Amino acid sequence: MIGAAGVVVVALASATSSFGGTAAPAAGPTTAPLVTEATITEPPATEPPATEPPATEPPATEPPATEPSTSSTTSTTTTTPAYNGPFDGKAFDAVVASATVAHGDISVGVAVMRDGEVLHTAAFGMENPFESTPATTHTRFRIASVSKMLTATAIMQLVEAGSIELDQPFAGQLGLDGPFADPRVGVVTVRQLMSHTSGFTASRGIFFGHGLDTWQQAANNALEQVLQFDPGTAFQYSNTNYCLLGLLLESITGQPFETAIRERVLEPIGAKAHLAPTFDTQAGDALHASAAGRNYMEVLGPAGGWVATPLDVAKVASALRLAEIAPADGTVVAKASVDAMRVPVPVPVEDPPPVNGWSYGLGLILFGDGSWGHTGTIESTHAVVVNRPDGLTVSVLVSGKVPDNTDDLVSVIDLAVVAAMAP
Repeated sequence: MIGAAGVVVVALASATSSFGGTAAPAAGPTTAPLVTEATITEPPATEPPATEPPATEPPATEPPATEPSTSSTTSTTTTTPAYNGPFDGKAFDAVVASATVAHGDISVGVAVMRDGEVLHTAAFGMENPFESTPATTHTRFRIASVSKMLTATAIMQLVEAGSIELDQPFAGQLGLDGPFADPRVGVVTVRQLMSHTSGFTASRGIFFGHGLDTWQQAANNALEQVLQFDPGTAFQYSNTNYCLLGLLLESITGQPFETAIRERVLEPIGAKAHLAPTFDTQAGDALHASAAGRNYMEVLGPAGGWVATPLDVAKVASALRLAEIAPADGTVVAKASVDAMRVPVPVPVEDPPPVNGWSYGLGLILFGDGSWGHTGTIESTHAVVVNRPDGLTVSVLVSGKVPDNTDDLVSVIDLAVVAAMAP
Protein backbone atom coordinates (compact mmCIF):
# COMPACT_ATOMS: atom_id res chain seq x y z
CA MET A 1 0.00 0.00 0.00
CA ILE A 2 1.15 3.57 -0.71
CA GLY A 3 0.28 6.41 1.58
CA ALA A 4 -0.75 9.91 0.53
CA ALA A 5 2.86 11.02 0.34
CA GLY A 6 3.76 8.15 -1.98
CA VAL A 7 5.51 6.14 0.75
CA VAL A 8 5.14 2.44 1.40
CA VAL A 9 3.27 2.17 4.69
CA VAL A 10 2.94 -1.59 5.12
CA ALA A 11 5.55 -4.32 4.97
CA LEU A 12 5.73 -6.39 1.82
CA ALA A 13 4.80 -10.06 2.17
CA SER A 14 7.73 -12.44 1.94
CA ALA A 15 7.93 -14.31 -1.36
CA THR A 16 8.45 -18.02 -1.53
CA SER A 17 11.69 -18.06 -3.49
CA SER A 18 14.42 -15.93 -5.02
CA PHE A 19 17.12 -16.44 -7.62
CA GLY A 20 20.69 -16.74 -6.88
CA GLY A 21 19.23 -18.37 -3.77
CA THR A 22 22.85 -18.28 -2.86
CA ALA A 23 22.81 -16.18 0.24
CA ALA A 24 24.80 -17.30 3.24
CA PRO A 25 23.88 -15.98 6.68
CA ALA A 26 24.66 -12.31 6.61
CA ALA A 27 26.45 -10.23 9.19
CA GLY A 28 25.32 -6.63 9.54
CA PRO A 29 27.58 -3.60 10.02
CA THR A 30 28.84 -2.94 13.50
CA THR A 31 27.31 0.52 13.53
CA ALA A 32 23.90 1.68 12.39
CA PRO A 33 23.94 2.89 8.79
CA LEU A 34 23.37 6.57 8.20
CA VAL A 35 20.78 7.88 5.79
CA THR A 36 21.11 10.90 3.52
CA GLU A 37 18.77 12.69 1.17
CA ALA A 38 18.40 11.12 -2.27
CA THR A 39 20.89 12.23 -4.87
CA ILE A 40 19.05 12.78 -8.13
CA THR A 41 21.81 14.24 -10.27
CA GLU A 42 22.30 12.31 -13.49
CA PRO A 43 25.84 11.04 -14.09
CA PRO A 44 27.65 11.55 -17.40
CA ALA A 45 26.27 9.40 -20.19
CA THR A 46 29.40 7.27 -20.18
CA GLU A 47 29.20 6.32 -16.54
CA PRO A 48 28.70 2.63 -15.66
CA PRO A 49 25.49 0.29 -15.35
CA ALA A 50 24.95 -3.00 -13.36
CA THR A 51 21.80 -7.25 -10.92
CA GLU A 52 17.76 -13.11 -9.27
CA PRO A 53 14.09 -14.24 -9.42
CA PRO A 54 10.77 -15.92 -8.40
CA ALA A 55 9.44 -19.41 -9.78
CA THR A 56 6.57 -21.38 -11.55
CA GLU A 57 5.91 -23.72 -14.39
CA PRO A 58 7.05 -21.92 -17.55
CA PRO A 59 4.58 -20.84 -20.22
CA ALA A 60 3.64 -23.63 -22.58
CA THR A 61 6.07 -23.30 -25.47
CA GLU A 62 8.00 -25.63 -27.68
CA PRO A 63 11.42 -26.48 -26.26
CA PRO A 64 14.35 -24.49 -27.66
CA ALA A 65 15.25 -25.54 -31.16
CA THR A 66 18.56 -27.27 -31.72
CA GLU A 67 19.80 -24.49 -33.97
CA PRO A 68 21.99 -21.62 -32.68
CA SER A 69 20.54 -18.31 -31.56
CA THR A 70 19.33 -17.47 -35.06
CA SER A 71 16.81 -20.34 -35.03
CA SER A 72 13.09 -19.63 -35.07
CA THR A 73 11.74 -19.79 -31.52
CA THR A 74 8.83 -18.49 -29.49
CA SER A 75 9.80 -15.82 -26.98
CA THR A 76 7.93 -14.24 -24.09
CA THR A 77 5.91 -11.28 -25.36
CA THR A 78 3.51 -8.71 -23.98
CA THR A 79 0.82 -6.45 -25.40
CA THR A 80 1.09 -3.81 -22.67
CA PRO A 81 1.47 -0.39 -24.34
CA ALA A 82 4.68 1.50 -23.68
CA TYR A 83 4.43 4.34 -21.19
CA ASN A 84 5.51 7.64 -22.74
CA GLY A 85 4.22 10.05 -20.12
CA PRO A 86 6.12 12.03 -17.48
CA PHE A 87 8.16 10.19 -14.86
CA ASP A 88 8.14 11.61 -11.31
CA GLY A 89 11.58 10.71 -9.95
CA LYS A 90 10.85 12.09 -6.48
CA ALA A 91 7.78 9.88 -6.10
CA PHE A 92 9.78 6.87 -7.32
CA ASP A 93 12.54 7.60 -4.81
CA ALA A 94 10.11 8.05 -1.93
CA VAL A 95 8.76 4.53 -2.39
CA VAL A 96 12.16 2.89 -2.80
CA ALA A 97 13.77 4.75 0.10
CA SER A 98 10.86 4.03 2.45
CA ALA A 99 11.19 0.29 1.75
CA THR A 100 14.99 0.13 2.06
CA VAL A 101 17.19 2.71 3.81
CA ALA A 102 14.31 3.73 6.06
CA HIS A 103 14.41 0.17 7.42
CA GLY A 104 18.17 0.02 7.94
CA ASP A 105 19.81 -0.65 4.57
CA ILE A 106 23.25 0.92 4.25
CA SER A 107 22.74 2.31 0.75
CA VAL A 108 20.62 1.98 -2.36
CA GLY A 109 21.04 3.11 -5.96
CA VAL A 110 18.41 3.32 -8.70
CA ALA A 111 18.31 3.98 -12.43
CA VAL A 112 15.41 4.19 -14.87
CA MET A 113 15.73 4.21 -18.67
CA ARG A 114 13.32 4.28 -21.61
CA ASP A 115 14.29 3.45 -25.20
CA GLY A 116 17.95 3.79 -24.38
CA GLU A 117 17.57 7.21 -22.74
CA VAL A 118 18.16 7.89 -19.05
CA LEU A 119 15.02 9.08 -17.27
CA HIS A 120 16.21 9.08 -13.68
CA THR A 121 19.07 8.11 -11.36
CA ALA A 122 19.32 8.45 -7.60
CA ALA A 123 21.18 7.14 -4.55
CA PHE A 124 20.32 6.99 -0.85
CA GLY A 125 22.25 6.23 2.33
CA MET A 126 26.00 5.85 2.82
CA GLU A 127 28.51 4.39 0.40
CA ASN A 128 30.76 3.74 3.40
CA PRO A 129 29.22 4.50 6.81
CA PHE A 130 32.55 4.03 8.60
CA GLU A 131 34.08 6.86 6.55
CA SER A 132 30.87 8.95 6.43
CA THR A 133 30.90 8.78 2.62
CA PRO A 134 27.44 9.33 1.16
CA ALA A 135 26.20 7.19 -1.70
CA THR A 136 25.99 8.90 -5.09
CA THR A 137 24.77 7.91 -8.51
CA HIS A 138 28.38 6.90 -9.26
CA THR A 139 28.52 4.40 -6.37
CA ARG A 140 29.12 0.82 -7.52
CA PHE A 141 27.17 -1.99 -5.83
CA ARG A 142 27.49 -5.76 -5.91
CA ILE A 143 25.16 -7.03 -8.58
CA ALA A 144 25.30 -10.72 -7.55
CA SER A 145 23.59 -12.98 -10.09
CA VAL A 146 22.75 -10.11 -12.40
CA SER A 147 26.33 -10.92 -13.43
CA LYS A 148 24.94 -13.93 -15.30
CA MET A 149 23.29 -11.58 -17.79
CA LEU A 150 26.71 -10.17 -18.72
CA THR A 151 28.19 -13.64 -19.20
CA ALA A 152 25.21 -14.83 -21.25
CA THR A 153 25.36 -11.77 -23.50
CA ALA A 154 29.03 -12.38 -24.31
CA ILE A 155 28.35 -16.06 -25.01
CA MET A 156 25.55 -15.14 -27.43
CA GLN A 157 27.91 -12.79 -29.28
CA LEU A 158 30.23 -15.74 -29.89
CA VAL A 159 27.28 -17.90 -30.97
CA GLU A 160 26.44 -15.25 -33.55
CA ALA A 161 30.04 -15.27 -34.74
CA GLY A 162 29.98 -19.06 -35.12
CA SER A 163 32.69 -19.48 -32.47
CA ILE A 164 30.40 -21.27 -30.01
CA GLU A 165 27.61 -23.76 -30.76
CA LEU A 166 24.68 -23.63 -28.37
CA ASP A 167 23.59 -27.20 -28.83
CA GLN A 168 26.94 -28.93 -28.84
CA PRO A 169 28.74 -30.17 -25.69
CA PHE A 170 30.63 -27.44 -23.88
CA ALA A 171 33.45 -29.82 -22.96
CA GLY A 172 34.35 -30.51 -26.56
CA GLN A 173 34.36 -26.79 -27.30
CA LEU A 174 36.76 -26.39 -24.38
CA GLY A 175 38.99 -29.05 -25.90
CA LEU A 176 38.19 -31.58 -23.16
CA ASP A 177 37.38 -35.16 -24.04
CA GLY A 178 37.36 -36.75 -20.58
CA PRO A 179 37.20 -39.18 -19.07
CA PHE A 180 34.85 -37.50 -16.60
CA ALA A 181 33.72 -38.83 -13.22
CA ASP A 182 30.21 -38.79 -14.70
CA PRO A 183 30.16 -39.53 -18.46
CA ARG A 184 27.07 -37.32 -18.79
CA VAL A 185 29.27 -34.25 -18.18
CA GLY A 186 30.69 -34.81 -21.63
CA VAL A 187 27.29 -34.32 -23.31
CA VAL A 188 26.12 -31.18 -21.45
CA THR A 189 25.52 -28.45 -24.03
CA VAL A 190 26.18 -24.72 -23.83
CA ARG A 191 22.43 -24.09 -23.93
CA GLN A 192 21.95 -26.36 -20.92
CA LEU A 193 24.61 -24.47 -18.96
CA MET A 194 22.99 -21.13 -19.79
CA SER A 195 19.50 -22.35 -18.83
CA HIS A 196 20.48 -24.27 -15.65
CA THR A 197 19.27 -27.55 -17.12
CA SER A 198 22.72 -29.16 -17.15
CA GLY A 199 22.38 -31.28 -14.02
CA PHE A 200 25.25 -29.62 -12.13
CA THR A 201 24.52 -29.21 -8.42
CA ALA A 202 24.15 -25.94 -6.55
CA SER A 203 27.44 -26.62 -4.68
CA ARG A 204 26.68 -24.07 -1.96
CA GLY A 205 29.60 -25.23 0.17
CA ILE A 206 32.02 -24.43 -2.64
CA PHE A 207 30.64 -20.95 -3.24
CA PHE A 208 29.68 -19.88 0.27
CA GLY A 209 31.69 -22.11 2.60
CA HIS A 210 35.18 -21.17 1.42
CA GLY A 211 35.38 -24.51 -0.36
CA LEU A 212 37.68 -23.18 -3.08
CA ASP A 213 39.59 -19.97 -3.78
CA THR A 214 38.64 -18.92 -7.33
CA TRP A 215 35.86 -19.28 -9.86
CA GLN A 216 38.26 -21.11 -12.19
CA GLN A 217 38.75 -23.75 -9.48
CA ALA A 218 34.98 -24.00 -9.08
CA ALA A 219 34.62 -24.61 -12.83
CA ASN A 220 37.33 -27.26 -12.91
CA ASN A 221 35.85 -28.93 -9.82
CA ALA A 222 32.57 -29.33 -11.70
CA LEU A 223 34.22 -31.62 -14.22
CA GLU A 224 34.63 -34.16 -11.40
CA GLN A 225 31.02 -33.90 -10.20
CA VAL A 226 28.24 -36.45 -10.58
CA LEU A 227 25.24 -34.75 -12.17
CA GLN A 228 21.93 -34.58 -10.29
CA PHE A 229 19.90 -35.57 -13.35
CA ASP A 230 20.25 -36.28 -17.05
CA PRO A 231 21.09 -33.04 -18.90
CA GLY A 232 18.04 -31.26 -20.26
CA THR A 233 15.47 -33.11 -18.14
CA ALA A 234 15.13 -30.75 -15.15
CA PHE A 235 16.02 -27.29 -13.84
CA GLN A 236 18.55 -26.66 -11.05
CA TYR A 237 19.79 -23.12 -10.57
CA SER A 238 23.55 -23.44 -10.12
CA ASN A 239 26.38 -20.92 -10.15
CA THR A 240 28.60 -23.75 -11.43
CA ASN A 241 27.03 -23.41 -14.88
CA TYR A 242 28.24 -19.84 -15.26
CA CYS A 243 31.72 -20.53 -13.97
CA LEU A 244 32.01 -23.14 -16.73
CA LEU A 245 30.73 -20.58 -19.24
CA GLY A 246 33.45 -18.23 -18.00
CA LEU A 247 36.07 -20.86 -18.81
CA LEU A 248 34.55 -21.32 -22.26
CA LEU A 249 34.56 -17.57 -22.86
CA GLU A 250 38.24 -17.34 -21.96
CA SER A 251 39.13 -20.34 -24.12
CA ILE A 252 37.33 -19.10 -27.24
CA THR A 253 38.39 -15.43 -27.00
CA GLY A 254 41.92 -15.98 -25.69
CA GLN A 255 41.22 -13.14 -23.22
CA PRO A 256 40.88 -13.04 -19.43
CA PHE A 257 37.20 -13.26 -18.54
CA GLU A 258 36.97 -9.73 -17.13
CA THR A 259 38.65 -8.23 -20.21
CA ALA A 260 36.32 -10.11 -22.55
CA ILE A 261 33.20 -8.82 -20.78
CA ARG A 262 34.49 -5.25 -20.69
CA GLU A 263 35.45 -5.14 -24.36
CA ARG A 264 32.52 -7.12 -25.75
CA VAL A 265 29.59 -6.11 -23.53
CA LEU A 266 30.33 -3.01 -21.47
CA GLU A 267 32.47 -0.65 -23.56
CA PRO A 268 30.24 -0.74 -26.68
CA ILE A 269 27.37 0.72 -24.64
CA GLY A 270 29.41 3.15 -22.54
CA ALA A 271 29.21 1.07 -19.38
CA LYS A 272 31.76 0.12 -16.73
CA ALA A 273 32.02 -2.58 -14.07
CA HIS A 274 34.67 -4.71 -12.43
CA LEU A 275 35.05 -8.01 -10.66
CA ALA A 276 35.52 -7.36 -6.96
CA PRO A 277 36.81 -9.38 -4.00
CA THR A 278 34.69 -10.02 -0.93
CA PHE A 279 36.81 -7.56 1.06
CA ASP A 280 39.06 -4.56 0.28
CA THR A 281 36.63 -2.64 -1.90
CA GLN A 282 37.88 0.07 -4.24
CA ALA A 283 37.07 3.73 -3.70
CA GLY A 284 33.59 4.26 -5.08
CA ASP A 285 32.38 0.74 -4.26
CA ALA A 286 29.53 0.47 -1.79
CA LEU A 287 30.32 -1.23 1.49
CA HIS A 288 28.45 -4.54 1.78
CA ALA A 289 28.67 -6.13 5.23
CA SER A 290 30.46 -9.49 5.02
CA ALA A 291 31.23 -11.99 7.75
CA ALA A 292 34.89 -12.81 8.34
CA GLY A 293 36.36 -15.68 6.34
CA ARG A 294 34.02 -15.43 3.37
CA ASN A 295 35.32 -15.44 -0.23
CA TYR A 296 32.18 -15.86 -2.32
CA MET A 297 32.88 -12.94 -4.67
CA GLU A 298 36.14 -14.51 -5.82
CA VAL A 299 34.53 -17.92 -6.31
CA LEU A 300 31.38 -16.65 -8.04
CA GLY A 301 33.17 -14.61 -10.72
CA PRO A 302 31.11 -14.97 -13.96
CA ALA A 303 28.12 -16.14 -11.89
CA GLY A 304 27.96 -13.23 -9.45
CA GLY A 305 31.22 -11.36 -8.82
CA TRP A 306 30.70 -7.99 -10.56
CA VAL A 307 30.12 -4.55 -9.05
CA ALA A 308 28.61 -1.70 -11.05
CA THR A 309 26.37 1.33 -10.78
CA PRO A 310 22.62 0.93 -11.25
CA LEU A 311 22.87 2.93 -14.47
CA ASP A 312 25.51 0.63 -15.90
CA VAL A 313 23.32 -2.38 -15.15
CA ALA A 314 20.32 -0.65 -16.70
CA LYS A 315 22.37 0.08 -19.83
CA VAL A 316 23.09 -3.62 -20.32
CA ALA A 317 19.42 -4.59 -19.97
CA SER A 318 18.33 -1.65 -22.13
CA ALA A 319 20.76 -2.69 -24.86
CA LEU A 320 19.17 -6.14 -24.95
CA ARG A 321 15.70 -4.60 -25.18
CA LEU A 322 16.77 -2.27 -28.00
CA ALA A 323 18.28 -5.19 -29.90
CA GLU A 324 14.85 -6.83 -29.81
CA ILE A 325 12.50 -3.90 -30.47
CA ALA A 326 14.80 -1.74 -32.62
CA PRO A 327 17.40 -4.07 -34.19
CA ALA A 328 19.08 -1.21 -36.03
CA ASP A 329 19.99 0.31 -32.65
CA GLY A 330 21.39 -2.91 -31.20
CA THR A 331 25.06 -2.64 -30.25
CA VAL A 332 25.63 -5.81 -28.19
CA VAL A 333 23.80 -8.75 -29.74
CA ALA A 334 21.33 -9.29 -32.58
CA LYS A 335 17.55 -9.55 -32.21
CA ALA A 336 17.66 -13.31 -32.88
CA SER A 337 19.96 -13.77 -29.90
CA VAL A 338 17.69 -11.86 -27.52
CA ASP A 339 14.70 -13.81 -28.83
CA ALA A 340 16.57 -17.05 -28.07
CA MET A 341 17.54 -15.80 -24.61
CA ARG A 342 13.86 -15.18 -23.84
CA VAL A 343 12.61 -18.68 -24.66
CA PRO A 344 11.50 -20.32 -21.37
CA VAL A 345 13.11 -23.60 -20.38
CA PRO A 346 10.89 -26.54 -21.43
CA VAL A 347 10.77 -27.93 -17.87
CA PRO A 348 9.18 -26.57 -14.68
CA VAL A 349 11.53 -24.33 -12.70
CA GLU A 350 9.91 -25.30 -9.41
CA ASP A 351 7.45 -27.93 -8.23
CA PRO A 352 4.86 -26.93 -7.23
CA PRO A 353 5.06 -23.76 -9.30
CA PRO A 354 4.91 -20.50 -7.32
CA VAL A 355 2.12 -18.05 -7.82
CA ASN A 356 4.18 -15.29 -9.42
CA GLY A 357 4.84 -17.34 -12.52
CA TRP A 358 8.43 -16.93 -13.64
CA SER A 359 10.63 -19.08 -15.80
CA TYR A 360 14.23 -18.94 -17.00
CA GLY A 361 15.70 -18.44 -20.44
CA LEU A 362 19.37 -18.14 -21.37
CA GLY A 363 20.88 -15.91 -18.69
CA LEU A 364 17.55 -14.13 -18.19
CA ILE A 365 14.69 -14.45 -15.73
CA LEU A 366 11.30 -14.33 -17.45
CA PHE A 367 8.66 -12.96 -15.07
CA GLY A 368 5.01 -13.85 -15.26
CA ASP A 369 3.91 -10.30 -16.09
CA GLY A 370 6.07 -10.17 -19.24
CA SER A 371 9.02 -8.43 -17.58
CA TRP A 372 12.49 -9.89 -18.06
CA GLY A 373 15.96 -9.29 -16.70
CA HIS A 374 17.74 -10.77 -13.69
CA THR A 375 17.96 -10.55 -9.93
CA GLY A 376 20.73 -11.32 -7.48
CA THR A 377 21.15 -12.07 -3.78
CA ILE A 378 24.27 -12.60 -1.74
CA GLU A 379 25.29 -11.48 1.74
CA SER A 380 23.94 -7.97 2.44
CA THR A 381 23.07 -7.60 -1.25
CA HIS A 382 19.88 -7.46 -3.28
CA ALA A 383 19.97 -6.52 -6.96
CA VAL A 384 17.32 -6.28 -9.66
CA VAL A 385 17.31 -5.11 -13.25
CA VAL A 386 14.14 -5.56 -15.27
CA ASN A 387 12.82 -4.64 -18.69
CA ARG A 388 9.16 -3.98 -18.04
CA PRO A 389 6.16 -4.34 -20.38
CA ASP A 390 5.50 -0.59 -20.01
CA GLY A 391 8.80 0.14 -21.80
CA LEU A 392 10.82 1.12 -18.74
CA THR A 393 14.13 -0.46 -17.79
CA VAL A 394 14.61 -0.26 -14.01
CA SER A 395 17.67 -1.15 -11.94
CA VAL A 396 17.72 -1.12 -8.12
CA LEU A 397 20.83 -2.20 -6.19
CA VAL A 398 20.85 -2.54 -2.40
CA SER A 399 23.56 -2.83 0.23
CA GLY A 400 21.65 -4.27 3.16
CA LYS A 401 19.12 -6.90 4.16
CA VAL A 402 15.82 -5.16 3.35
CA PRO A 403 13.57 -6.33 1.73
CA ASP A 404 14.08 -9.94 2.73
CA ASN A 405 14.58 -11.11 -0.85
CA THR A 406 14.61 -9.89 -4.42
CA ASP A 407 11.03 -11.00 -5.04
CA ASP A 408 9.96 -8.29 -2.61
CA LEU A 409 12.35 -5.81 -4.25
CA VAL A 410 10.62 -6.44 -7.58
CA SER A 411 7.35 -5.58 -5.83
CA VAL A 412 8.89 -2.36 -4.50
CA ILE A 413 9.86 -1.44 -8.06
CA ASP A 414 6.27 -2.05 -9.21
CA LEU A 415 4.94 0.26 -6.49
CA ALA A 416 7.57 2.90 -7.22
CA VAL A 417 6.77 2.94 -10.94
CA VAL A 418 3.04 3.32 -10.20
CA ALA A 419 3.84 6.29 -7.97
CA ALA A 420 6.13 7.83 -10.59
CA MET A 421 3.44 7.55 -13.30
CA ALA A 422 0.62 8.91 -11.16
CA PRO A 423 -1.03 12.04 -12.67
